[in-house]
Amino acid sequence: MTTMLLMLIIGALGVAALTMTGMENSMAGAIRMVEEGTDAAEACVGSAVRAIRLTIDDPDMGGPAAVLLAPQGPVPASNQAVFSQEINGTLRNNPDIAVGAGNAPNLVMNVNGYVVNGDIDFLYSKQRVGSNLADPDKTTRENYYRVDCTAANAATGTTSRVIVTFECLDTTGEGCVKRSANGI
Repeated sequence: MTTMLLMLIIGALGVAALTMTGMENSMAGAIRMVEEGTDAAEACVGSAVRAIRLTIDDPDMGGPAAVLLAPQGPVPASNQAVFSQEINGTLRNNPDIAVGAGNAPNLVMNVNGYVVNGDIDFLYSKQRVGSNLADPDKTTRENYYRVDCTAANAATGTTSRVIVTFECLDTTGEGCVKRSANGI
C-alpha cells in the first residue's frame, strides 16, 4: 500500500514537472517572438536615422539619398516628395501614420519575417547654442524628429512598436543623437 501511494505521488510529481516544462517552453517562445519583433522595429529606427542624415545632406534625393528609394531602399517611391518635405521641415507634425486606416509609411522593410512600417515626423528645430548668429551660412540648427516603427508578423499576429525622438544637426554632419523623455 505504501509503495503504491509512493508511486502515485512520484507519478503526479512527474506529470506536474512535464506540465511546468511545457508551460515554460511556451512562455519562452512567446518572449522570443516579442524580442524578434522589437529587434525588427529597432532595425527600422536605425534605418530611419540613416535616412534622415542622407536626406538632410541631399534634400532632392537625387544624389547619395537616391539609395533610399524603393526598390533598393526602404522609402516607397510614391512617398519620396512627402518624405523629403518631412525631413527638411516643410511638413511639420504631418498626421500620416505608419499602421492603421489611411496609412502612408515613410519606410517599409521586411526583417526576419516581419513587415516593418516606419513613420518619421519633423517636430521642430531651434538654433544651436553657441552657433554663429552673425553669419547665416554658418549657423547650426538642431532638428528634432519622432521615429515610430511597427513590426508585424502576419503568421503569428504579433506586433512590436518602438518610438524614439532624435536630435540631428542640419549643417555640421555630426549625425543624430537619441533623446530620452527627460531630454538627456
